[in-house]
Amino acid sequence: MNLVHETEPFILVEGPKWADAKFYGDWLLMASKAQALWENALKRPSFKKQMDLMTVLYIPDFELSASLFLFRLEKNLVSFTIRLFGDYDGAAEVNQFAFMTQMGFFVLTDRRYQMVVPAQMDIGVVKSAALKFAKTEDEDGLHPEYLIAAMPYAQAEEWQSRLRVVDEDQRRADRAVLLDQYLQNSWIEEKPALVAGARPMT
Repeated sequence: MNLVHETEPFILVEGPKWADAKFYGDWLLMASKAQALWENALKRPSFKKQMDLMTVLYIPDFELSASLFLFRLEKNLVSFTIRLFGDYDGAAEVNQFAFMTQMGFFVLTDRRYQMVVPAQMDIGVVKSAALKFAKTEDEDGLHPEYLIAAMPYAQAEEWQSRLRVVDEDQRRADRAVLLDQYLQNSWIEEKPALVAGARPMT
């Protein structure tokens, strides 16, 4: 990574319990399902036409991205960060993150994202996420930053250190509370709940 200024925006992602094989497996399987639905959606001429410009700039691969995001947990064990404005490879990662966030693989809780297994994944979810992401495009390209919350690098680093040293049982309990609050807010706002049972996925 190039030198980073402490005020540069980064995305902070908190993961489930370290080495939670069931979560990892469910998460990867849902990403595989999303990929199959995406490829099926592109077979529909009207939808494919709507995606023509976006897919010139970016080719979604949810199976690959989900695997790479999981690998990112290896360094810190409980969280990872993504540079919001990076090089070409970094831009592809941010695009994937933005798209997957719209499908419910990451949910925003208190300025940081939680990795979750979407409770619902069908062609409607995938198409809705794709269309929302495609709407960020202008003459300069796609703008995933319109759909993402970030924080200064220094603050993200501080949060990572805090999450790493806190007792794991406490971190999981805090994560469960945050996910419960997310679900409650989703219901209040009459939005479809995209997170499967928050507590089992901590």
